[in-house]
Amino acid sequence: MQWTLQDRGFLPKRDPLTRLTDPAFCEIERLGGDLPRLVHERQFRTGAASYLTESVDWSAAVKRATDAELERLFMLFSYFASAFVHSPGLPSVDRIPSCIAVPLVFLADTLQRPPILSYASYCLHNWRRIDSSGPIVLGNIALLQNFSIPGDGKSDEDWFILVHVDIEARAGAALQAVGAAPEILDRKDVLGLTAMLDQTANSLHAMNTTMNRMPEGCSADVYFRKVRPYIFGFNTIVYEGCFGNVPQSYRGETGAQSSIVPTMLMALGIQHQNSLLTEHLRDMQNYMPAPHRDFIRSQVSVRDFAGQSGDARVKDRYNACVSELLAFRTRHFEYAVNYIEKKVDNPIATGGTPYIPWLRQLIEETKAFMLA
Repeated sequence: MQWTLQDRGFLPKRDPLTRLTDPAFCEIERLGGDLPRLVHERQFRTGAASYLTESVDWSAAVKRATDAELERLFMLFSYFASAFVHSPGLPSVDRIPSCIAVPLVFLADTLQRPPILSYASYCLHNWRRIDSSGPIVLGNIALLQNFSIPGDGKSDEDWFILVHVDIEARAGAALQAVGAAPEILDRKDVLGLTAMLDQTANSLHAMNTTMNRMPEGCSADVYFRKVRPYIFGFNTIVYEGCFGNVPQSYRGETGAQSSIVPTMLMALGIQHQNSLLTEHLRDMQNYMPAPHRDFIRSQVSVRDFAGQSGDARVKDRYNACVSELLAFRTRHFEYAVNYIEKKVDNPIATGGTPYIPWLRQLIEETKAFMLA
């Protein structure tokens, strides 16, 4: 199993594979390595098929693949599909060739996620440690797969994704804390609840510290030109050889596919008004790894116990958690304005949503859950 609850949060329990060693996947790895150059030269669409012409017995290859190998394969083929569909400067396409589509759909079915580049592949399984004995933090992590070449967006692309990796690692303490909530509630343990909320608030604060560093290495201009174009969704795209060649549509990669905030909402008992926004956020869970979805749904709310405990320390620590979550959402809103909204006429997020009014709504509704 690639994930169990541990101190690194929703990141896989072992570092992602940096390369597939099975000879059957040699050309796939070569295409992954050459992808940024082919994209830059606007040759990916015409060149990709030549790497994938050798027939591979996918059923046999997948049967002998480990979970980590499956995730790397899925990450690579997700990048291939996005590089093929989203090619700045080239005409739009309405299909993905079978040499990419068939393996991608097969892998997606195996891993129970949609056949498109999502946060799980883009972030959670797309990093390595520089010093394998060191922590998973900015400065000791590097990206495995890019769309951009060095000197033309790569460093900004790296930083954008690796900030999210660091955030995921820093969330580990909060996830471990809320994972203990059922036992604390069963015991009606006020001291245990105080400690749990304190650990959660500190973990969320560490996430915010990392979030604040985004502008250090990823400029708004480069993000908009070199990072964002490749992570939009697919609208009415034919996956050749799959789905009876009926066009499919999927959401693009977005931080809303991270499982951290949905877990915190469940644990803190923060509920949003039913709307198109909440429908969208529920749909985002379909893009998460299945064990993460299960963990979100297993959470129990500590809000009522915190409010009824009569202990000022509990209320203060609960409100500290809500404040940190509010700070996270507020900073995300600021980035959405500076990195996207100021640069577009049609402000639709990569996930396909009118994000500005929706993000404002999330902020206002979160404020309402502070305990009086």
